[in-house]
Amino acid sequence: MKKFLMALVVAGLSVSAMAQTEEYPVRKHSVETNSFWSNWFLSLGGGVQVAPFDRAEGVELFETLTPNFTVSLGKWFTPGLGLRLQSHLPFYDNAADEQQKGYALYGETMFNLTNMFCGYKQTRVYNAIPYVGSGYMWGTAEGWTPWVAGFLSTFRLSNSWSLDLDIFAKQYVNKNIQMGAALGLTWNIGGRGFDASPDMAALAAIHAAQLASLNQALAAEQDENKDLKEQLAKKPKEVVKEKVVKEVLAAPQSVFFAFNSAKVASKKEILNLESLANMAKNNGAKLKVTGYADSATGSAAYNQQLSERRAQAVAKELVKLGVAEENIVVEGKGGVAEVNPASYNRRVIIEAL
Repeated sequence: MKKFLMALVVAGLSVSAMAQTEEYPVRKHSVETNSFWSNWFLSLGGGVQVAPFDRAEGVELFETLTPNFTVSLGKWFTPGLGLRLQSHLPFYDNAADEQQKGYALYGETMFNLTNMFCGYKQTRVYNAIPYVGSGYMWGTAEGWTPWVAGFLSTFRLSNSWSLDLDIFAKQYVNKNIQMGAALGLTWNIGGRGFDASPDMAALAAIHAAQLASLNQALAAEQDENKDLKEQLAKKPKEVVKEKVVKEVLAAPQSVFFAFNSAKVASKKEILNLESLANMAKNNGAKLKVTGYADSATGSAAYNQQLSERRAQAVAKELVKLGVAEENIVVEGKGGVAEVNPASYNRRVIIEAL
C-alpha cells in the first residue's frame, strides 16, 4: 500500500504543479501564434538629421543639421517579424538654398535578427532590428518618398518599456537623401511576449512514465495483497490490521500553493486533507505540518514567514476537519530549492508522527 500511495503522491505532485504554474516542457526556439491584439507597441523619439549629399552650393554639412521627431505604432506578428507606421513630425531640410519644412508617414517592415538567429527570449536586454519601407511626404514638396531604411537597437528596461536608438537614411521627393539618428522610448501595450509551444512529445513521454510507474506500483500492491491474504489464514486479524494502518498513516500528503500565496488553492486539496484527517482521528495520531517556500524568489526572512503562513493555513483546514489542535505540529522551513522547477517547492507536507 505504501509503495502505491507514494507513487500516487509523486504523480499528483507533478500534475498539480504543472496545472497551478503552467510550467511544462516546451519546444526550443518555438512559440505559439499570438492574437491580433497582442504585442502592439507605441514609440516616441527625437534626434537630428543631416544631408550628406546633394547640398546646395555653399552649404556646409553641419549647416544641414536639423531636428527630427518620430511617432511610431506597430505590432510584432512573430518574434522575428513586425510592421510599423512611423510619422516624421515637422522636420526641416536645410540642404537646399532655402529651408524646407515637411511631414512624412512611412510603412516599414522590421526584422528582429537577434530573435531570428539566437532564439526568442522575452527577458533579453538587447535586440538588433533592421527595417525597410517607403512612405508619403507633405510640405514644401509633396509625394511618395521612394525609400527609408534603418537599424533599430532596443534595450529592455522592463516588460513594458524599452529604450531605442534608431539610425536611419531616407530619400525625399526632391531626391535629397537625409541620414540621422533618434533616441526614444517604446511602450509595449499591455506588455509583450510570446508563449512557448508545448513539447507534446515530451509531455506524452512524461505521462507515459507516470502511467508506467503507477502500473508498477499497482502490480506490487496486488502482490502484497496476495501475501496478506495468505497471512490472514495463519495470523490474527489484529496483526494484519495494525500493519495496514501504519502503512497508510506513513504516506505523506502534499498541498501546493500559487506564487506568493498562503491560500489553499482548491477544494480538491481539502478533500485530500479530509482523508488524512479521518485516519489521524481514528488512530489518535499526531500530524506534522511543514511549510516551504521557493528560495528562487524573495528574501530569506520573507520566505520563512511565507512558509509558516502556508503551514498555518493547512493546519486550520485540518482543525476544521476535526483534528485536535494539540495533535498538530506546525513548522516553517523557509525557502528551499529541493525540487526543480522552482514552483514545486511552494508546498506544505503533512505526515503522521
